[in-house]
Amino acid sequence: MTSKSAKCEDSREPTSQLTSPELPVPLSVWRIFLVLAVFLYSSYTIFVHLCEVDGHLPFRPSAVVLLTELLKLSLSIGMFAKGVSRCGSERPFSTVAQAVRAEFRKYRVADASHHEGKISKSPDGPFTTPSPLNHALPLSWSELFFLIVPFTVPAILYAVNNNLGMFMQLEMDPATYQVLGNFKILSTAILFRLIIRRPLSLIQWFSLFLLLLAGITHSYGSLMAKNAIPSSTNKTVGHGVAENTPNATFLHISIVGIFMISIYCTISGLSGVYTEYVMKKRAQMSIHLQNAMLYVFGVLINGLAFATDVLCSDDNSASWNVFKGFSHWTWLLIITQSVSGIFMGFVMKFSNNITRLFIISSAMLVTTFSAMLVFSLHLNAYFVASFILVFTSLYLYHF
Repeated sequence: MTSKSAKCEDSREPTSQLTSPELPVPLSVWRIFLVLAVFLYSSYTIFVHLCEVDGHLPFRPSAVVLLTELLKLSLSIGMFAKGVSRCGSERPFSTVAQAVRAEFRKYRVADASHHEGKISKSPDGPFTTPSPLNHALPLSWSELFFLIVPFTVPAILYAVNNNLGMFMQLEMDPATYQVLGNFKILSTAILFRLIIRRPLSLIQWFSLFLLLLAGITHSYGSLMAKNAIPSSTNKTVGHGVAENTPNATFLHISIVGIFMISIYCTISGLSGVYTEYVMKKRAQMSIHLQNAMLYVFGVLINGLAFATDVLCSDDNSASWNVFKGFSHWTWLLIITQSVSGIFMGFVMKFSNNITRLFIISSAMLVTTFSAMLVFSLHLNAYFVASFILVFTSLYLYHF
């Protein structure tokens, strides 16, 4: 009876389902990393507000994003090189270059093994080498193209969404944008099921619905608390949109805005799920090399964004100095977000996007609690409700 039911379950599983590689650390250490990832992710908003001078950011946000990507790239290359240097060599740069070529060749070997159905684990990684001769052959240009180009897609998607988020402010008020933006949780779950092909039970879908409800509740509660604070000045919020303008103070959304928020949530989910797909499809490659490849294109795109920001600025004193207006809070922001981004890469490869959603939702609560301590923010019943919903969702998903 047991064997029959097992066979039935196996027959229902998608044949092309992507699985997570073995954890690089013990489970207890991994859980500590996840908790640390929550606190790092939650620190973003706190540090941004601590960077403010008279209600404005004294630096270019595009410069901070660019330096964050550069630091993530440097850390990833450094960790990859450190792993290579353990082998010992008098020519470290040559050794690193050889290691990169070896990592690229692993993809061909693993792909061949996958088609032959002979993938097995080994002490050196999740795949064994079935053919030393095939492993030694140089990669063709087409193989390099199909290996590297997929890592450009997440960077492009993130860049598109960042710009889309700016233009959406003209089609809806900030409250509508903040609340409807939570539907990226639903889009991520749907795309996770379609692309990664990981089946979710009914109770898991319900738990993700609770997570969505928690995000909407928290966003609405934050807006209620914000509206309760009188303001006699026109304060600028994000991308130069004035908070007290008619567009910002009245709830509204246009037909174009509905279309844009739908695209925004879809791209947000797709960028995360596609990153997970690319990393798990090349699971035999070093996580540090995979992260580095992602960040190379992130640096290129954000470097272009910074240059465009400077050239298109109305400020006559526009400066190419990326460090202009920086303080120690700005550097803490860059460092924490760099480490947080690298952690998210590990989550994508060794866990999944659902874990990422729980990290983001938990960080939302930690941010609010931290703001209460740092900025004397008053909590309301909406925070308590969202807190209960997040932890209920977390319990039900892993039930």
